Amino acid sequence: MLQEFVDQVEKAARSVMEEMHTAIPGKITAFNPGTGQATVKPYGTFTTGAGKKMAYPTVTGVPVIIPQCPSANVQIAFPIMPGMDCLIIVSEQELDAWLGGGESENDMRFDLTNAIALPGLSNKGSTALQEACATESIIVSNSGTKLCVSKSGIEITGNLDVKGNISCTGSYPG
Repeated sequence: MLQEFVDQVEKAARSVMEEMHTAIPGKITAFNPGTGQATVKPYGTFTTGAGKKMAYPTVTGVPVIIPQCPSANVQIAFPIMPGMDCLIIVSEQELDAWLGGGESENDMRFDLTNAIALPGLSNKGSTALQEACATESIIVSNSGTKLCVSKSGIEITGNLDVKGNISCTGSYPG
């Protein structure tokens, strides 16, 4: 009798946990740079209460995280494109109030509709990542053009087009 009770509690807890999402790898299928929101398709499957395995549904209106400080008008932007992998982070709180500036009317904790996408998830390394680790540098690359910021200075590979003034407080070997 006690074991049956324990089994029922475990079954109920498992059922609740299967409905709770935290983070899932996914693929961006569409992106709107005007709103900063994507449509994402989570990888994998979930099991319904009836024991049926199903693919996760596509999620729309997903805010995308990019490095930025809006109050200082500072951003780092890169292309977000369909086919790009991301980490889907599921908010503990409903995002509707944050997105719309109003009050939340639902209590949909850890629901896929409250997803946030962190683009750039990768299951393999890259030459830029290898170089950054080997030289303890920040590497920004785009095809043959590269910016390397290291302890010893800044190196630019590729054409340089400057719009604006250039000033120098040290010597210039020109």
